[in-house]
Amino acid sequence: MADYDLIIIGGGPAGLTAGLYAARANMSAVLLEGKDVGGEILNTDLIEDYPGFESVTGAELAQKMADHARKFGLVIETYAPVKQIRVEGDRKVVELEDGTTHRAYAVIVTVGGEPVKLGVPGEIEYHGRGVSYCAVCDGAFFKGNDLAVIGGGDSAFQEGLFLTRFAKKLHVVHRRTDFRAQAILQDRLLAKDMVHTVTPATVKEIGGDGTAVKWLDVTRDGEVERIPVEGVFVFVGFKPVGKHLFADHIDHDENGYLITDQHMQTSIPGVYAAGDTRAQLAKQITTAVGDATTAVLHAERYIEELKHTELAFPEAPREVVAATATRMKILTFPPGAVVIREGDRSDRFFVVAKGEALVVQTDPSGAERTLSTLRPGDYFGEVGILSGHPRNATVRAKTSLEVLALDDDAFRTLVASSQATSDQIGRVAKSRVRVADGAAD
Repeated sequence: MADYDLIIIGGGPAGLTAGLYAARANMSAVLLEGKDVGGEILNTDLIEDYPGFESVTGAELAQKMADHARKFGLVIETYAPVKQIRVEGDRKVVELEDGTTHRAYAVIVTVGGEPVKLGVPGEIEYHGRGVSYCAVCDGAFFKGNDLAVIGGGDSAFQEGLFLTRFAKKLHVVHRRTDFRAQAILQDRLLAKDMVHTVTPATVKEIGGDGTAVKWLDVTRDGEVERIPVEGVFVFVGFKPVGKHLFADHIDHDENGYLITDQHMQTSIPGVYAAGDTRAQLAKQITTAVGDATTAVLHAERYIEELKHTELAFPEAPREVVAATATRMKILTFPPGAVVIREGDRSDRFFVVAKGEALVVQTDPSGAERTLSTLRPGDYFGEVGILSGHPRNATVRAKTSLEVLALDDDAFRTLVASSQATSDQIGRVAKSRVRVADGAAD
């Protein structure tokens, strides 16, 4: 079993972007892809809506993204399909189809989806023998044939444009009168003489001679119409597959898309979703890249919080540690800045992540005296929360300081998570109360 900070599942634009950012941050990360890197953009001929590239093939863009990530040291394992993701305490265990397992603090799922099937007679029978879901993959096999594209969105029109290189005649079959594809794609495809629209129509059956597709039956205006074709290319959408990877329940919508917060985090602490596998408005390369950037930046912060929480509370149950880390906020202070002030309300608990802080108390004459110095891994703020009293000391940054802040409800949950944790925090609190006549927080 290999241990990582982060495992990225899926090698499309979202996964490669997450991998790039993880590598640049010097995180211990691996990207797992079931096939070759690129994801669905490998099935797209020309991409013309990705900033900086007026026109680029899907394969070229995928290669550039992969090379960029590898340049910074990202480990990419191709043809490594994932069988299952399960949670063990505060770690995520990723099991591959070959039985290999990896473990990490966080996982980013970017597996996208798979083509939606029409569900009509003949579709399964002739899959690979005239029925296809990838024009770039199979279009060249149908040179000089009559073909049909099923669908009215961007994918159908992009793939249709590619098929005009080979088709003698191309039928565009859509269940509505109006197409949903971008206007520029409609103008390009529908202007070609070989293109014939069949709308509004629904596919009823795909048929042939037993070895190859020969015709397509559609229902239009209440009548069944047979269209002679040698190839049927289906582009009626994709369904997400991410939720099927999880052994544990993960929140998803009615269509199976993973539900995330604004940080791309799912209902499982430390598990993120980016790109086409999550519920969102648009499914574009640009949105996938943006999702992944947000996910990996938050995952980096989550992992850091988790490590500090583990260090501070080694006896706490690991699943509680993971949940606690999701509720922590990172706060930074310059030297001399006050983190908590004597007399303030006790409503937050803190763990020192970086730097040093001084615990000071003011005596009746107004003079300050230093009670202790706090260093990475030390925590403070527990005395006031446990006693219900205001802060009895001031904590001031000695150096540039970074602390993890936890609200009092989450702190109490942590205290109650195990007797050992409760005892640990109690001992620290008592020792501080004894210092300087019971005045150290």
